[in-house]
Amino acid sequence: MYTTLRCANETWGVEMPATTIFAGRSPRGLFRTALMGALATAFPGLADAQAQPAVVADHGKVVKITSVSKTGKKGLAKGQAAVMGEAHGAPVARLGAEALHHNEMSQNAQTILNRMPGVNVTSTNPLGTRPHISVRGFSGTQLGYTYDGLPIGDLFSGGLTGGNYNYASLYNLVPVTLGESSGISVIYGPAEPAVNTIGGIGGTVEYAPRLPTKTFSASVFGGIGSFDTRSYGAEVNTGASQHGGALYLRAAHHSTGNYLQNSPDRGNSFYGAYVLPSRGGRSQFSAILLYNNNSGYIPARMPAPLLALYGPDYQWPQSFTYSYGQATHEMAILGYKTDMNRYILLDTKAFYAYTRSDQLTYQNPAVTPTYDGNITYFPFGNGAPYDRYIYVTRTAGLSEAVNLLFGSDKVTFGGFGAASIYHSSQFWLASPGAASIPSQNDAWDEHAYRIYGKIYAQAELHFLGALTIVPGVKEEYVDTAINDIPGKYYPVGASSGNAYTKPSPYLGASFRVTRHLKVYGNAAQAYKFPNISAYYSADSFATSTSPPPGITVVPEKVTSYQLGVAFHTRRTALGAALYRQNFVHTFSSVYDVTNGLTYEYNYGASRYTGLNLTGSYEPGYGLKVYGSWSVQSAHYTSNATNSFGSSVKAGDPKQYTPHYLANIGIEDRVARLTSALWVDFVGSQVIGTLAGGPTSSSMPAYHTVNASFTYTLPVHAPGIKSLQAALNFTNILNSHAYVYEKQFSYPNGPGSYNEAEPMMPRFVGVELKATF
Repeated sequence: MYTTLRCANETWGVEMPATTIFAGRSPRGLFRTALMGALATAFPGLADAQAQPAVVADHGKVVKITSVSKTGKKGLAKGQAAVMGEAHGAPVARLGAEALHHNEMSQNAQTILNRMPGVNVTSTNPLGTRPHISVRGFSGTQLGYTYDGLPIGDLFSGGLTGGNYNYASLYNLVPVTLGESSGISVIYGPAEPAVNTIGGIGGTVEYAPRLPTKTFSASVFGGIGSFDTRSYGAEVNTGASQHGGALYLRAAHHSTGNYLQNSPDRGNSFYGAYVLPSRGGRSQFSAILLYNNNSGYIPARMPAPLLALYGPDYQWPQSFTYSYGQATHEMAILGYKTDMNRYILLDTKAFYAYTRSDQLTYQNPAVTPTYDGNITYFPFGNGAPYDRYIYVTRTAGLSEAVNLLFGSDKVTFGGFGAASIYHSSQFWLASPGAASIPSQNDAWDEHAYRIYGKIYAQAELHFLGALTIVPGVKEEYVDTAINDIPGKYYPVGASSGNAYTKPSPYLGASFRVTRHLKVYGNAAQAYKFPNISAYYSADSFATSTSPPPGITVVPEKVTSYQLGVAFHTRRTALGAALYRQNFVHTFSSVYDVTNGLTYEYNYGASRYTGLNLTGSYEPGYGLKVYGSWSVQSAHYTSNATNSFGSSVKAGDPKQYTPHYLANIGIEDRVARLTSALWVDFVGSQVIGTLAGGPTSSSMPAYHTVNASFTYTLPVHAPGIKSLQAALNFTNILNSHAYVYEKQFSYPNGPGSYNEAEPMMPRFVGVELKATF
């Protein structure tokens, strides 16, 4: 028997057995019984002394044995694309396991988000390095990211990989892969207070962890694709043992020659998830361990004139210059949830995360490339041929939620806290193995800490079975301090820091007009706190007789309004959402080519507005057609000037906001074959300058045609449950466009040029998976 407890109208996760006693002595049964017995021995007291029957008091509530849903989701969408829905008054789109696990050859955990309405993501190789993401025009640093309900974004630099447009970002960091996820959700706009998002003023991307299922399975998989792309791995799911627990393990390797010259890349991922129910299924302990590392040659953004001359895959010869990077992300999560009684549910999680990026760059001192008489890149500050950049963070945190149940209503009180330490350094070296000596051959060498805390309260109140109101408020606290050791760009060294406390109210509502029609909306206020780069300029102004000036950058504030309608029948799903988000103290950044530092600053006020339309129709016979169309506009609403000579006027566009995004597709399921064909459309985007403002130029619109086919082969071999083959095509028509450009001024004369990243050309990949 399998039991779940029901908590209001909320779904907590994947159904698991409260207890299972295995009969017989099959090899699989002996394996999982021995393995789960060893785990029970290693964790005494977590399992009941004896397997308990699956009998639960009928409270009329839910108890589930995976993570509690903070947004009231009712499951992840099926199929290859997401249709916008509603959660607590906010628009939400979701992708389920089906879309994730058949596309690992050609997609990664970021680019798969292109299946969401209003989302645009690009990456410099199939493995997911240097992603650029925007959600309804909001950049990656204006979004929050969670894994199992806990933040995985960088506390210091924002974004999932240390910043979208920061040149000193974590280029080849891959925090999460598709194989470690069972679904992905995007919350549009500021999320309700209970969501542990940090800096998610434009939206939040939530990754659901991959957890054990109720039956045993094991599989091996492998694939090959364009650009010498390869992957292989194995996974095992023990199912529930006589002790009640279950374990899922996965290991995978990915590599690619890349579509850009001289930039091969490879990555490894290891993942484990353990779930152990107790008290007859009314409590649950869980443990998740995630490890991803990546290494490879980092492609450079190239001057667009050189790409036009030598081809879009052109990169500098390695005899001129190269950059080799190694990056690691680790995360460990311990969770415990229990129903104290019919009125109180507790959800506790603790986590630790570690990130390290180590990049070695070479520049031949005898070669100084020029274009049109101007230097294309500068030699290092002290004439050394090598540059080593290291970025390390360690973060620990705790989340606690207390859910009070009153019939169909719920009140939640909770808090979240995290402390993170950071070390960033850049040293110029005569050889790759030369010593890095602080205050001697360093450009900078700095340490910092950031403490984040949040307390919140919110309610979910139901009236007459049709109206739901979700009021809430959170109070956030951020304390940051940085210490710079003397170096090239900090001659005397300095220390600076500050703290902020900000309240954010939230009000969401939905009204079910008919059985199939719902209207919803929310109003919210939220803040994004300054990145660590906002503190750089203060320390650089310190002298031997004068301390650094105070930090003048203040948090970016948004006031958001959203209104939507959702229509759903057995065959049809339609959605529309309007939004308007007003910003003050808008963040922007400047890249200083003389020292390689990125500075963040406030740049006036701005406004984002737009409309999202989504729809799908299933006429039967396994067919499904779907599409979405999003139009967005982002403009400055005040005049502003920064200290680097950049200025904007009210009405100027915000850079890197696609004017529209759209997709249209069809899916077909016939017997053992699932097919999908879809087209993605990306509108033009205004290009930004190094000083952080918009230009008068735009990247042209483009579109890509994509397809996937998954076939389950009939297998009669003993011990093999199924054999699947997946064939994926990306950019079938081989469209060419620049997915990212930034304007540079010529250092030796008037005028400017653009550095660019070209889109991935046609990709074909095939993958086989055998399940036992």
